[in-house]
Amino acid sequence: MENGFKKIRMRLPALMLLVLTVLFWSLYDRYEPAGPVLLSAPSLADGTNVRGEVSESGGHFTLRVPKGGKPARIDFTMPGAPRYGTLRARVRIKVDGVVEGKYPWSCARMLVAQYDAKNKWVPCDHGLVSEEGSSDWISDQNEFEIQPNAARVAVILQQSGAEGTVEFDGIEVRPVRIRASFIWWRVAFAAAWIWMAFLYIPRCRLDRRRLRFLILLNALAILFGALMPADWIKDVSDQAKKTWAKHVAAQEKAIPATSAPRKPAVKKDRDTRQMGLFNQMVGGTHMMGHFVLFATLCFLVYLSAALERQHPSYFLKVGADVLLFAAVTESLQFLTVDRTAGIGDLRIDLYGMATALLLFVLLLPLIRRFAR
Repeated sequence: MENGFKKIRMRLPALMLLVLTVLFWSLYDRYEPAGPVLLSAPSLADGTNVRGEVSESGGHFTLRVPKGGKPARIDFTMPGAPRYGTLRARVRIKVDGVVEGKYPWSCARMLVAQYDAKNKWVPCDHGLVSEEGSSDWISDQNEFEIQPNAARVAVILQQSGAEGTVEFDGIEVRPVRIRASFIWWRVAFAAAWIWMAFLYIPRCRLDRRRLRFLILLNALAILFGALMPADWIKDVSDQAKKTWAKHVAAQEKAIPATSAPRKPAVKKDRDTRQMGLFNQMVGGTHMMGHFVLFATLCFLVYLSAALERQHPSYFLKVGADVLLFAAVTESLQFLTVDRTAGIGDLRIDLYGMATALLLFVLLLPLIRRFAR
């Protein structure tokens, strides 16, 4: 029992710093206002491009799509928005019986869309909230970087699902900028975690483990993925999408001339469906990365302990250490400019660790025979 309390005390500094990191960055707002509010509790009269069943009362919007009916939508253009660098949008949303339409994005959504001087859509992060089914009021907010070629910015409320009703309230958009203190807080917390890493390398016996180099490389890969800027991820995703689009175009050219030509609407529908499936695959790559990296890390740690012929109780301790590492790496995303921590990623990490544990238990007889 005394030895167990000693193990807990050894990990107490990391646990305390983890709690401090999560609490501080959950309460600290890295952004500050950079101009007047551009949109707040708009009325139906302020909207443009109104389609379908749209009603409003005191800034509270209701968009309804009856079964077999047309999608509902309303746009709000914000003059002067393109001259700012970043916009923060807020909304409260409630959905009732919203059924997903033809595509995954055919549901209740609020977008912050950007258009160039020729009124063409500027590709960028634009989705604030996307809901389907039925749920009570939820609040959401996000920051959007204004692209250099944006000449017009608009907020779009839409219900493009097959049927259902969505309500929007508390709509607000205002320009923001990063606080000057943000960089100093990042440096302070980064320095604290670097010091904690050097403290725990000898405590976790990483320098003496049989598979220390593989474990260290796996841990560094996880840290790199956790701290990778969102712009890098977006650039890789965009490049993959361009490659896929070229592949689809090449397939079109390879069709024999004797084949019956496809109607433009059919071709566009097929291409849109293919790009939608590809986008889902790209999004799934992120989850697969979390799963695989933590599964391999957990398996390597268990395998190293088995090769060192550790006591069975030792496996519980190292499993807790890997779980602590997962929570720490997720919380470190608070220190990045354009990424945030999420409980969903931590849940995927746990699935990977559980899979690694199951695989290790199945292979344990062979591992012990090899160790002997």
